Amino acid sequence: MRKVWLLMVGSFTLGLDAYVMAGLLPVVAGDLGTTVSLAGQMVTVFTLAYAVSAPLVAGLLSGVRPRVLIVAALAVFTLGNGLTALAPGLGMLLLARAVAGVGAGVYSALSTAAAASLAGEERRGRALALVMGGMSSGTVLGVPLGVLLADHTSWRATMWLVTGLGAVALVGLAVGLPEVPAGPPVPVRARLGALTDRAVLPIVGVSFLGAVASLGLYTYLAPVLA
Repeated sequence: MRKVWLLMVGSFTLGLDAYVMAGLLPVVAGDLGTTVSLAGQMVTVFTLAYAVSAPLVAGLLSGVRPRVLIVAALAVFTLGNGLTALAPGLGMLLLARAVAGVGAGVYSALSTAAAASLAGEERRGRALALVMGGMSSGTVLGVPLGVLLADHTSWRATMWLVTGLGAVALVGLAVGLPEVPAGPPVPVRARLGALTDRAVLPIVGVSFLGAVASLGLYTYLAPVLA
């Protein structure tokens, strides 16, 4: 289970990064000299890249060892957050968030599969709960701390915190994660073809609407409350 804890640290960082932007949005907009609505598009590009990257990248690179993909995905995610902290303007910020979203989407999908494989059948449920719980705790614990740090320093300091956590998880996985059993390759067409399944489509639709409702309000919660 020690290997699963390494995966959980990465998931914690993902949860923090995905939701901390809600508290930082007005500050980011003011610092970059743009509107809150335009700055909010950094959440749009992150989540869009997150949604698209997992099935496409996993399908196109199905021949690559899962361990390599997991480490590479977390490296891309960390790079995207570092670029976010350095972004001089809105255009660079949106590009950086897209890069981070690609890494996050691939890592999220592969880390849960890796946790289930490494834990074995008896501990599979516990392993999945740890990884998914890491993302939830990143939202619950990390977001308030990230916003507090931004209040006392700057939003860029918060992004450097996320980048640092990602780097710690990256080093830990690069050193301590063993080879992960690879599942049977699934072509991209087959992955996307699941959306045409009448049994799957309603579930995807409900999940989509739930995500829209959650992110749509949560992202702009600070200006709404103000």
